Amino acid sequence: MNIVGIIIETNPFHNGHQYFINEIKRIYKPDLIIAVTSTSFTMRGEISVLNKFDKTHALLNGGVDIVLEFPFILSTQSSDYFAENAITILNSIGVNHLICGCETNDITVLEEFYNIENSEPFNAIFKSNIENHYSYKQTYEKTFNELKIDQNLIELFNKPNFTLAYQYFKTIKNNFNHIKMSLIQRTNSYDCEDLNSSIVSAKAIRYALKTKQSYTEYLPFNESLIDLNTAEEALLKLVNYVCLTKTNFNQLINTEGIINYIINNFNIQNDFNNLITSLSNKRYSKSRIKRTLLYMLLDIDSFYHKYEYIRLLGINKLGLNYINSLDKSIKKNIFASVKEINSDDLCYNILEIEIRVTKLYSLLTNDENLVIKEYQLPIRKDL
Repeated sequence: MNIVGIIIETNPFHNGHQYFINEIKRIYKPDLIIAVTSTSFTMRGEISVLNKFDKTHALLNGGVDIVLEFPFILSTQSSDYFAENAITILNSIGVNHLICGCETNDITVLEEFYNIENSEPFNAIFKSNIENHYSYKQTYEKTFNELKIDQNLIELFNKPNFTLAYQYFKTIKNNFNHIKMSLIQRTNSYDCEDLNSSIVSAKAIRYALKTKQSYTEYLPFNESLIDLNTAEEALLKLVNYVCLTKTNFNQLINTEGIINYIINNFNIQNDFNNLITSLSNKRYSKSRIKRTLLYMLLDIDSFYHKYEYIRLLGINKLGLNYINSLDKSIKKNIFASVKEINSDDLCYNILEIEIRVTKLYSLLTNDENLVIKEYQLPIRKDL
Protein backbone atom coordinates (compact mmCIF):
# COMPACT_ATOMS: atom_id res chain seq x y z
CA MET A 1 0.00 0.00 0.00
CA ASN A 2 1.04 3.59 -0.61
CA ILE A 3 0.68 5.00 2.92
CA VAL A 4 1.50 8.70 2.66
CA GLY A 5 2.52 10.71 5.68
CA ILE A 6 2.46 14.49 5.96
CA ILE A 7 3.85 16.71 8.72
CA ILE A 8 1.71 19.79 9.06
CA GLU A 9 1.50 22.60 11.62
CA THR A 10 -1.93 23.78 10.43
CA ASN A 11 -1.45 27.32 11.73
CA PRO A 12 -4.13 27.68 10.37
CA PHE A 13 -5.40 25.17 7.78
CA HIS A 14 -5.62 27.28 4.61
CA ASN A 15 -6.16 27.02 0.86
CA GLY A 16 -2.49 26.19 0.34
CA HIS A 17 -2.81 23.14 2.58
CA GLN A 18 -5.91 22.06 0.66
CA TYR A 19 -4.00 22.47 -2.61
CA PHE A 20 -1.15 20.39 -1.15
CA ILE A 21 -3.46 17.51 -0.16
CA ASN A 22 -5.28 17.65 -3.50
CA GLU A 23 -1.96 17.49 -5.36
CA ILE A 24 -0.88 14.47 -3.29
CA LYS A 25 -4.04 12.66 -4.33
CA ARG A 26 -3.76 13.73 -7.97
CA ILE A 27 -0.08 12.90 -8.47
CA TYR A 28 0.62 10.00 -6.10
CA LYS A 29 -2.78 8.26 -5.72
CA PRO A 30 -2.25 7.30 -2.05
CA ASP A 31 -4.19 4.48 -0.43
CA LEU A 32 -4.20 6.48 2.78
CA ILE A 33 -3.00 9.87 4.07
CA ILE A 34 -1.83 10.13 7.67
CA ALA A 35 -1.07 13.56 9.11
CA VAL A 36 0.89 14.35 12.24
CA THR A 37 0.08 17.86 13.46
CA SER A 38 1.58 20.05 16.14
CA THR A 39 -0.83 21.15 18.84
CA SER A 40 -1.05 24.36 20.88
CA PHE A 41 2.33 25.81 19.91
CA THR A 42 4.42 25.50 16.77
CA MET A 43 7.95 24.30 16.16
CA ARG A 44 9.16 27.91 16.47
CA GLY A 45 7.43 28.39 19.81
CA GLU A 46 4.56 30.47 18.46
CA ILE A 47 0.99 30.29 19.73
CA SER A 48 -1.16 28.31 17.30
CA VAL A 49 -4.09 30.35 15.97
CA LEU A 50 -6.17 27.17 15.72
CA ASN A 51 -6.60 24.68 18.56
CA LYS A 52 -5.67 21.06 17.89
CA PHE A 53 -9.24 19.77 17.85
CA ASP A 54 -10.30 22.30 15.20
CA LYS A 55 -7.10 21.43 13.31
CA THR A 56 -8.22 17.81 13.34
CA HIS A 57 -11.67 18.68 11.96
CA ALA A 58 -10.08 20.74 9.18
CA LEU A 59 -7.59 18.01 8.21
CA LEU A 60 -10.29 15.33 8.08
CA ASN A 61 -12.53 17.60 6.01
CA GLY A 62 -9.56 18.38 3.78
CA GLY A 63 -8.96 14.74 2.83
CA VAL A 64 -6.70 13.28 5.54
CA ASP A 65 -7.70 9.82 6.79
CA ILE A 66 -5.86 9.69 10.14
CA VAL A 67 -4.74 12.64 12.26
CA LEU A 68 -2.05 11.98 14.87
CA GLU A 69 -0.93 14.26 17.65
CA PHE A 70 2.57 15.74 17.47
CA PRO A 71 2.81 16.62 21.17
CA PHE A 72 4.37 19.84 22.41
CA ILE A 73 7.53 18.33 23.90
CA LEU A 74 8.36 16.49 20.66
CA SER A 75 7.33 19.22 18.21
CA THR A 76 8.40 22.48 19.84
CA GLN A 77 12.06 21.85 19.07
CA SER A 78 14.73 22.75 16.55
CA SER A 79 14.17 21.56 12.98
CA ASP A 80 16.44 18.49 13.24
CA TYR A 81 14.69 17.10 16.32
CA PHE A 82 11.30 18.18 14.95
CA ALA A 83 11.96 16.15 11.80
CA GLU A 84 13.25 13.05 13.59
CA ASN A 85 10.38 13.03 16.07
CA ALA A 86 7.69 13.51 13.42
CA ILE A 87 9.05 10.79 11.14
CA THR A 88 9.49 8.42 14.08
CA ILE A 89 5.75 8.77 14.79
CA LEU A 90 4.75 8.31 11.15
CA ASN A 91 7.07 5.33 10.69
CA SER A 92 5.66 3.64 13.79
CA ILE A 93 2.18 3.51 12.22
CA GLY A 94 3.36 2.17 8.86
CA VAL A 95 3.93 5.25 6.68
CA ASN A 96 6.16 4.37 3.73
CA HIS A 97 5.97 7.61 1.70
CA LEU A 98 6.62 11.08 3.12
CA ILE A 99 5.45 14.05 1.05
CA CYS A 100 6.15 17.63 2.00
CA GLY A 101 5.73 21.10 0.57
CA CYS A 102 8.92 22.86 -0.47
CA GLU A 103 10.26 25.80 -2.47
CA THR A 104 11.37 23.26 -5.09
CA ASN A 105 10.14 19.88 -6.28
CA ASP A 106 13.65 18.77 -7.27
CA ILE A 107 14.61 16.23 -4.63
CA THR A 108 18.10 15.79 -6.12
CA VAL A 109 19.04 19.13 -4.54
CA LEU A 110 18.47 17.57 -1.12
CA GLU A 111 20.83 14.75 -2.08
CA GLU A 112 23.40 17.33 -3.19
CA PHE A 113 23.35 19.10 0.18
CA TYR A 114 23.48 15.78 2.00
CA ASN A 115 26.67 14.83 0.14
CA ILE A 116 28.19 18.25 0.86
CA GLU A 117 27.39 18.03 4.56
CA ASN A 118 28.92 14.58 4.84
CA SER A 119 32.21 15.58 3.20
CA GLU A 120 35.44 16.07 5.16
CA PRO A 121 35.93 19.74 4.12
CA PHE A 122 32.43 20.65 5.33
CA ASN A 123 32.87 18.92 8.69
CA ALA A 124 36.21 20.62 9.37
CA ILE A 125 34.92 24.12 8.58
CA PHE A 126 31.58 23.54 10.33
CA LYS A 127 33.29 22.45 13.54
CA SER A 128 35.43 25.57 13.52
CA ASN A 129 32.44 27.85 13.00
CA ILE A 130 30.23 26.23 15.62
CA GLU A 131 32.98 26.71 18.19
CA ASN A 132 32.66 30.46 17.60
CA HIS A 133 29.15 30.30 19.09
CA TYR A 134 27.14 30.98 15.96
CA SER A 135 23.63 29.58 15.73
CA TYR A 136 23.26 26.41 13.67
CA LYS A 137 21.62 28.31 10.82
CA GLN A 138 24.41 30.90 10.73
CA THR A 139 27.03 28.16 11.00
CA TYR A 140 25.60 26.33 7.99
CA GLU A 141 25.47 29.50 5.91
CA LYS A 142 28.99 30.58 6.89
CA THR A 143 30.34 27.10 6.12
CA PHE A 144 28.63 26.98 2.71
CA ASN A 145 30.06 30.40 1.86
CA GLU A 146 33.57 29.33 2.83
CA LEU A 147 33.17 26.24 0.63
CA LYS A 148 32.11 28.58 -2.21
CA ILE A 149 28.80 26.81 -2.76
CA ASP A 150 26.67 28.42 -5.46
CA GLN A 151 24.83 31.40 -3.92
CA ASN A 152 21.50 30.36 -5.43
CA LEU A 153 21.79 27.02 -3.67
CA ILE A 154 22.59 28.73 -0.36
CA GLU A 155 19.56 30.97 -0.73
CA LEU A 156 17.42 27.90 -1.39
CA PHE A 157 18.88 26.14 1.64
CA ASN A 158 17.92 29.09 3.85
CA LYS A 159 14.26 29.02 2.83
CA PRO A 160 12.09 27.72 5.70
CA ASN A 161 10.38 24.81 3.95
CA PHE A 162 13.57 23.68 2.25
CA THR A 163 15.33 23.67 5.62
CA LEU A 164 12.65 21.37 7.02
CA ALA A 165 12.54 19.22 3.89
CA TYR A 166 16.30 18.74 4.17
CA GLN A 167 15.97 17.64 7.80
CA TYR A 168 13.28 15.14 6.76
CA PHE A 169 15.58 13.89 3.99
CA LYS A 170 18.50 13.45 6.40
CA THR A 171 16.35 11.65 8.94
CA ILE A 172 15.04 9.24 6.34
CA LYS A 173 18.50 8.70 4.83
CA ASN A 174 20.09 8.00 8.21
CA ASN A 175 17.33 6.11 10.03
CA PHE A 176 14.35 5.17 7.84
CA ASN A 177 15.74 4.32 4.43
CA HIS A 178 12.64 2.26 3.55
CA ILE A 179 10.52 5.44 3.45
CA LYS A 180 10.22 7.16 0.07
CA MET A 181 10.23 10.98 0.02
CA SER A 182 8.62 13.34 -2.51
CA LEU A 183 8.25 17.11 -2.79
CA ILE A 184 5.40 19.32 -3.94
CA GLN A 185 6.38 22.85 -4.84
CA ARG A 186 4.82 25.71 -2.88
CA THR A 187 2.78 28.28 -4.78
CA ASN A 188 4.12 31.14 -2.65
CA SER A 189 6.84 32.04 -0.16
CA TYR A 190 6.57 31.08 3.51
CA ASP A 191 7.57 34.62 4.51
CA CYS A 192 5.26 36.41 2.06
CA GLU A 193 2.60 38.54 3.79
CA ASP A 194 0.77 39.58 0.61
CA LEU A 195 -2.96 38.92 0.43
CA ASN A 196 -3.23 39.14 -3.34
CA SER A 197 -4.12 35.57 -4.30
CA SER A 198 -6.58 32.84 -3.35
CA ILE A 199 -3.63 30.90 -1.90
CA VAL A 200 -1.54 32.90 0.57
CA SER A 201 0.93 31.88 3.25
CA ALA A 202 -0.06 31.04 6.81
CA LYS A 203 2.11 33.95 7.90
CA ALA A 204 0.04 36.32 5.76
CA ILE A 205 -3.16 35.00 7.33
CA ARG A 206 -1.77 35.45 10.84
CA TYR A 207 -0.72 38.99 9.92
CA ALA A 208 -4.23 39.70 8.67
CA LEU A 209 -5.62 38.25 11.91
CA LYS A 210 -3.41 40.50 14.04
CA THR A 211 -4.14 43.63 12.00
CA LYS A 212 -7.90 43.02 11.89
CA GLN A 213 -8.02 42.41 8.12
CA SER A 214 -10.34 39.93 6.39
CA TYR A 215 -8.85 36.45 6.05
CA THR A 216 -11.76 34.00 5.75
CA GLU A 217 -11.49 33.83 1.95
CA TYR A 218 -8.09 32.17 2.37
CA LEU A 219 -9.49 29.33 4.49
CA PRO A 220 -11.34 26.39 2.86
CA PHE A 221 -13.49 25.86 5.95
CA ASN A 222 -15.12 28.08 8.53
CA GLU A 223 -12.35 27.92 11.12
CA SER A 224 -12.58 29.90 14.34
CA LEU A 225 -9.17 31.46 14.95
CA ILE A 226 -8.08 32.80 18.31
CA ASP A 227 -7.53 36.47 19.12
CA LEU A 228 -3.76 36.31 18.67
CA ASN A 229 -3.10 39.78 20.06
CA THR A 230 -4.94 38.98 23.30
CA ALA A 231 -3.22 35.58 23.60
CA GLU A 232 0.23 37.14 23.17
CA GLU A 233 -0.55 39.80 25.77
CA ALA A 234 -1.54 37.07 28.23
CA LEU A 235 1.58 35.04 27.43
CA LEU A 236 3.78 38.12 27.91
CA LYS A 237 2.41 38.68 31.43
CA LEU A 238 3.14 35.08 32.38
CA VAL A 239 6.64 35.21 30.87
CA ASN A 240 7.43 38.49 32.63
CA TYR A 241 6.35 36.93 35.90
CA VAL A 242 8.30 33.69 35.53
CA CYS A 243 11.50 35.51 34.52
CA LEU A 244 11.21 37.84 37.51
CA THR A 245 10.43 35.23 40.15
CA LYS A 246 12.09 31.93 39.21
CA THR A 247 15.79 31.32 39.50
CA ASN A 248 16.05 27.57 39.99
CA PHE A 249 15.43 25.93 36.61
CA ASN A 250 16.39 22.37 35.78
CA GLN A 251 19.82 22.25 34.17
CA LEU A 252 18.99 19.55 31.60
CA ILE A 253 17.38 22.05 29.23
CA ASN A 254 20.03 24.65 30.05
CA THR A 255 23.12 22.85 28.80
CA GLU A 256 24.24 25.84 26.71
CA GLY A 257 23.42 28.46 29.32
CA ILE A 258 20.41 29.89 27.50
CA ILE A 259 18.25 30.13 30.63
CA ASN A 260 20.94 31.97 32.55
CA TYR A 261 21.33 34.25 29.53
CA ILE A 262 17.58 34.99 29.48
CA ILE A 263 17.40 35.66 33.24
CA ASN A 264 20.47 37.91 33.15
CA ASN A 265 19.38 39.90 30.09
CA PHE A 266 15.64 40.02 30.67
CA ASN A 267 13.86 43.36 30.96
CA ILE A 268 10.12 43.80 31.37
CA GLN A 269 8.53 44.59 28.01
CA ASN A 270 5.06 45.74 27.00
CA ASP A 271 5.13 43.84 23.70
CA PHE A 272 5.85 40.14 23.27
CA ASN A 273 7.68 40.51 19.95
CA ASN A 274 9.84 43.30 21.40
CA LEU A 275 10.81 41.00 24.25
CA ILE A 276 11.87 38.24 21.85
CA THR A 277 13.83 40.68 19.67
CA SER A 278 15.63 42.11 22.71
CA LEU A 279 16.83 38.65 23.77
CA SER A 280 17.80 37.14 20.39
CA ASN A 281 21.38 37.34 19.11
CA LYS A 282 23.77 35.51 16.76
CA ARG A 283 23.81 32.48 19.06
CA TYR A 284 20.18 32.31 20.18
CA SER A 285 17.57 32.73 17.46
CA LYS A 286 14.10 34.14 18.10
CA SER A 287 12.63 30.65 17.78
CA ARG A 288 15.09 29.27 20.33
CA ILE A 289 14.22 32.06 22.76
CA LYS A 290 10.46 31.50 22.35
CA ARG A 291 10.78 27.75 22.87
CA THR A 292 12.93 28.17 25.95
CA LEU A 293 10.53 30.71 27.50
CA LEU A 294 7.74 28.15 27.08
CA TYR A 295 9.87 25.42 28.72
CA MET A 296 10.55 27.78 31.63
CA LEU A 297 6.89 28.73 31.93
CA LEU A 298 5.75 25.10 31.88
CA ASP A 299 8.55 24.00 34.22
CA ILE A 300 9.67 21.29 31.81
CA ASP A 301 12.61 19.44 33.27
CA SER A 302 13.19 16.65 30.76
CA PHE A 303 14.13 16.29 27.12
CA TYR A 304 12.29 13.79 24.92
CA HIS A 305 13.43 12.50 21.55
CA LYS A 306 12.34 9.85 19.02
CA TYR A 307 9.43 8.38 21.00
CA GLU A 308 6.86 6.19 19.25
CA TYR A 309 3.99 8.30 20.56
CA ILE A 310 0.85 7.40 18.56
CA ARG A 311 -2.19 9.30 19.80
CA LEU A 312 -5.23 9.42 17.53
CA LEU A 313 -6.82 12.86 17.30
CA GLY A 314 -9.14 12.04 14.41
CA ILE A 315 -10.00 9.29 11.94
CA ASN A 316 -12.40 8.42 9.12
CA LYS A 317 -13.75 5.04 8.04
CA LEU A 318 -10.84 4.37 5.68
CA GLY A 319 -8.38 5.18 8.47
CA LEU A 320 -10.23 2.94 10.91
CA ASN A 321 -10.08 0.02 8.48
CA TYR A 322 -6.35 0.58 8.15
CA ILE A 323 -5.82 0.63 11.93
CA ASN A 324 -7.80 -2.59 12.27
CA SER A 325 -5.59 -4.24 9.63
CA LEU A 326 -2.36 -3.51 11.48
CA ASP A 327 -0.38 -6.11 13.38
CA LYS A 328 -1.11 -6.36 17.09
CA SER A 329 2.44 -5.27 17.89
CA ILE A 330 1.69 -1.91 16.25
CA LYS A 331 -1.90 -1.54 17.45
CA LYS A 332 -0.91 -1.93 21.09
CA ASN A 333 1.11 1.30 20.86
CA ILE A 334 -1.80 3.35 19.48
CA PHE A 335 -4.07 5.07 21.96
CA ALA A 336 -7.33 6.93 21.46
CA SER A 337 -8.03 8.05 25.02
CA VAL A 338 -5.76 9.52 27.67
CA LYS A 339 -7.36 7.05 30.10
CA GLU A 340 -5.55 4.22 28.29
CA ILE A 341 -2.16 5.52 29.43
CA ASN A 342 -0.82 4.47 32.82
CA SER A 343 2.02 6.07 34.74
CA ASP A 344 4.33 3.20 33.81
CA ASP A 345 3.79 3.67 30.06
CA LEU A 346 6.71 5.15 28.13
CA CYS A 347 4.65 8.04 26.77
CA TYR A 348 2.98 8.95 30.08
CA ASN A 349 5.26 11.93 30.77
CA ILE A 350 4.85 13.26 27.22
CA LEU A 351 1.08 13.08 27.58
CA GLU A 352 1.17 14.71 31.02
CA ILE A 353 3.11 17.65 29.59
CA GLU A 354 0.70 17.84 26.64
CA ILE A 355 -2.30 18.18 28.94
CA ARG A 356 -0.44 20.86 30.90
CA VAL A 357 0.22 22.68 27.62
CA THR A 358 -3.48 22.51 26.72
CA LYS A 359 -4.30 24.08 30.09
CA LEU A 360 -1.87 26.92 29.34
CA TYR A 361 -3.34 27.36 25.87
CA SER A 362 -6.88 27.41 27.28
CA LEU A 363 -5.75 30.12 29.70
CA LEU A 364 -4.28 32.21 26.86
CA THR A 365 -7.35 31.79 24.66
CA ASN A 366 -10.02 31.77 27.40
CA ASP A 367 -11.40 28.44 26.15
CA GLU A 368 -12.05 26.09 29.07
CA ASN A 369 -13.65 23.43 26.83
CA LEU A 370 -10.24 22.44 25.43
CA VAL A 371 -9.23 20.68 28.63
CA ILE A 372 -12.49 18.71 28.59
CA LYS A 373 -11.84 17.67 24.99
CA GLU A 374 -8.49 16.16 26.02
CA TYR A 375 -10.44 13.39 27.76
CA GLN A 376 -12.83 12.67 24.91
CA LEU A 377 -12.44 10.07 22.17
CA PRO A 378 -10.94 10.99 18.77
CA ILE A 379 -12.98 12.96 16.26
CA ARG A 380 -14.75 10.68 13.77
CA LYS A 381 -15.58 11.54 10.19
CA ASP A 382 -17.59 8.87 8.39
CA LEU A 383 -17.21 8.64 4.65
